[in-house]
Formats: sequence, structure tokens, C-alpha cells
Amino acid sequence: MTAAQWPPADPALERAYKRLLRAYPPGYRRRHGREIVTTLLEMAEPGQRRPGRAETWHLIGSGIRQRFRLPAGRPLAWALAVLALLIGGSIGAAAGSWAAERTFAALPGPSAAEDMHQLVAGGAGQQASLTSHGGSRWWGPTMLGTVELGAADGWDAEQARQRLIADGWQVSVMKHPSGSAAVLDENGQTTAMRVDGDAFTAERDGLTLDVDGWNSPQAGTISTQLWASGNASLLPLIVLGGLAGMVVGWLFAAALVQRLRHSDPARVRTAALLGTAAALVLSVPAAAFYGNVVRAFEKYGNEGPTFTVHSALTPGPYWPSGPGWLTAAMFGAGVLLAAALVLVSWGRPVAATASRPVTS
Repeated sequence: MTAAQWPPADPALERAYKRLLRAYPPGYRRRHGREIVTTLLEMAEPGQRRPGRAETWHLIGSGIRQRFRLPAGRPLAWALAVLALLIGGSIGAAAGSWAAERTFAALPGPSAAEDMHQLVAGGAGQQASLTSHGGSRWWGPTMLGTVELGAADGWDAEQARQRLIADGWQVSVMKHPSGSAAVLDENGQTTAMRVDGDAFTAERDGLTLDVDGWNSPQAGTISTQLWASGNASLLPLIVLGGLAGMVVGWLFAAALVQRLRHSDPARVRTAALLGTAAALVLSVPAAAFYGNVVRAFEKYGNEGPTFTVHSALTPGPYWPSGPGWLTAAMFGAGVLLAAALVLVSWGRPVAATASRPVTS
């Protein structure tokens, strides 16, 4: 025992050093932990009971850097880390989008939504009815409604605006779009007929109601669409989620590489196959997520439903070809492959090394 070790180091100091070493990857602690703690105890001042502030931050910072570190001269390891970073970033952005949507106003139930549509129709035409309640691959849930108007129905858009204002809605100015519609005459011939429209939006309690009415001498239609207006949390949470996902993805890849460096060849091959399959399968939903990230920023603040990232998992056509469930199915399959990769890589302890593990 050297003079620097006398009197013996306080056991509390040794435990404190071992706790700080948890910042390092487990494999690194197994190989070098005992040596690091012994060196720190030899350098400690007589009677020292806790690590100094400088060495505390040094150990934490060194441990974090070691967790991000990849072995030199291993291009496959770097390729895996980059793929994991990109895929993790896309999933993180989708998670941030999902979390932001939880802060949006909730859509009303079918009965309350039916009342809103009835308020717009004002008793004109046939019974107002909801035609759908769901989202798309690009934006969140919406509720659609239609009212069919006959030739004798006299729906007045301005009166509909006033009814909504009286009900507490903030209503936009009226727009008067025009267009044409193809109709069949009595001889079965198709004729183009001019149709005139009235359109406006109304907002209340975090909800937006879009109203479009089209009239022709023969018939007309009132269409309504209701959605949550969104709020300022969406874009920041997408960015924060994407950055967090990138960090987690890189850390996962680095931990995987460090874990497998001392594993048997059979497990390394199995992990490589699972990792490659997971990356290929998850690349499809990752591309959809990133596409929706671009749309969420481009469309933010525009008229219409709020664009989100995680809506890419909504069943329906997203890609030029392929079934509507493709993105969601490949996301689920990729998660299962990633879980299998974790079980294979961390399922059994790695081969023991000459150094004894450090326990806290």
C-alpha cells in the first residue's frame, strides 16, 4: 500500500466513484471500471469523502462520450449508426407530433357534431348526416357532413353565418366561389352547368368548422368539415422529438456495436441479419414520417386541417402503389425485428474478461 492510500479511502468515496461510473457503457465498466476506481482512490486526498465537482463532471462527460463512441476502422458500424440515427429521428418526430396532438381540442361526439351540422343547414334540405369521422395520411381526425339540397330548398349562407355567430363561433368573411358541374338532361345527355357557391369558416374552443354550399337551379349540396385547429406546440415538439430520436438511435447503435464486439460469431451474424432487416423494413415508414415533417412545416398556419407526422400510419393510400396498410404494417414489423435484435444481442452475458466487474 502506497503512502497516498494511507489512511485507507473512505468506503463512501469508493461507492460514489462506482455510481459515477454508471455513465460509462456496461462493457467498458467491466473491462476498465476496477482500474479507474483504484486510480481515483489512490489520487484522493486523505479524508476525502466525496468526489470533487471537476472530477464528477469529467467522469460523467467521459462516460457519455464513451457511450456515443464507435470503433475506428469499422465502416459497417458507422453505417448502422447513421441508419439508426435517421430512423430514430423519424420515429421521434412522429412521437412528438402525436404528443402535440394530445394537446389539441377534442372533437365532439357524433351527437354534438350532428347538432353543429344541423345548425349550419338550418332545416334546409334532407337530414344532415355525418359521412365520416377519421383522419388522413397527412392530417389528424376530421368529421365530414353533407346535406343534399333540392330545387325548392332555399338555404341561405348568410343566415347560417349568423346562426353560428349567435352560438358563439368566430366566423370568417363570406367567399363566393363558382364552378361547373356535369348534369344529365331529359335526353340522357351530359351538360355542363354553372354552379355558384358560398364558403366560410368558423372557429370556437379550438375547433374549426369549414362550410361550403353549392347551388344550381336543380339541386345543391352543403358540405361541412370539422377539425381540431392545432396550437403552437406542434412544430417545437416535432423538432424536439426528432432530435431526441436521433440521439437514441445513435446510442442504440453504439451500444449494440460495443455489445457485439466481444460476442461469439454466430450471435454477431444473427444480429447483423436482424439489424439489416429492421433497417430495410423501417426505412419505408421513416420516409413517410420525413415526408410528413416537410408537409407539417409547409402547411403550418394554412387553411385546412392540421398536418401531422404520425398520421402517416393512418390506413389508406400513401404511396403511388401498394396497399393502404403498407406503412403501418412495415412499422409494426420493423419494431418487432428491432425487439428481436435486442433480445439476441442482450439476451446472454458476453464472454467474461480478465477484469472483475465493478458493482455498486
